[in-house]
Amino acid sequence: MPEVREETEEDLVVDPRDPAKGRKVRTMFAGIAHRYDLINRLFCAGRDQAWRARTVRMAGLEGGERVLDLCCGTGDFAVKFAKSAKAPSLVVGCDFTPEMLVLARKKAKGLNNIELAAADALQLPFPDRVFDVVSVGFGVRNFEKIDTGLSEIARVLKPGGRLVVLDATPGPKGLVGRLSGFYIRHLMPRLGRLVSGNPYAYSYLSNSISAFAPAEELAADMERAGFEQVTFSRLNFGTVAVHVGTRGG
Repeated sequence: MPEVREETEEDLVVDPRDPAKGRKVRTMFAGIAHRYDLINRLFCAGRDQAWRARTVRMAGLEGGERVLDLCCGTGDFAVKFAKSAKAPSLVVGCDFTPEMLVLARKKAKGLNNIELAAADALQLPFPDRVFDVVSVGFGVRNFEKIDTGLSEIARVLKPGGRLVVLDATPGPKGLVGRLSGFYIRHLMPRLGRLVSGNPYAYSYLSNSISAFAPAEELAADMERAGFEQVTFSRLNFGTVAVHVGTRGG
């Protein structure tokens, strides 16, 4: 029999700048899936749902579209799209953590226009040019390679299709930036550790926010991947941003 190796601290600590962090990120999210929604609500004081609703509106749905929600987690974004006043004909929620999809299926119960699938955003199992909208909520900063992920998104979008990205962004300069930086670096990991019982997961998540590209740089990354008319709006005193871009022809 092969020897079973116990996990070490090195296996559990995730460096957000590690170009091969995907396996560790998947393991980390699997371990906190059961408390993920609770901790998100605490971290954002419940505002994350309003941010998602605004992002769905910015996607500009007209009804009948095919939507791909990447890094769907427990399904909040996918459900909001599916329940839109101008509802898509199909919302496909994808995540590379099966434990998250178990919870997403419970939220999607009774919604006939949602399908869920395990998939890696860097290797999407879909043909070219099949979706009208792709959304990513708090997931782009977890991509091993942001340029590869954006290129895959562009590949599966129809010409003229829209990408909407909701994610944290390094806070502005001044007092707000210093306060948000203190919260992210010191309070967030402690609160996450207390509620989730995982001493490593929320250190990674806070570090990933600090290491993530500013909103202007992400907009430039989207343009390099072939997106046009890229705009972004800052929310929550500049600590969260919604990016919107249109796939060129």
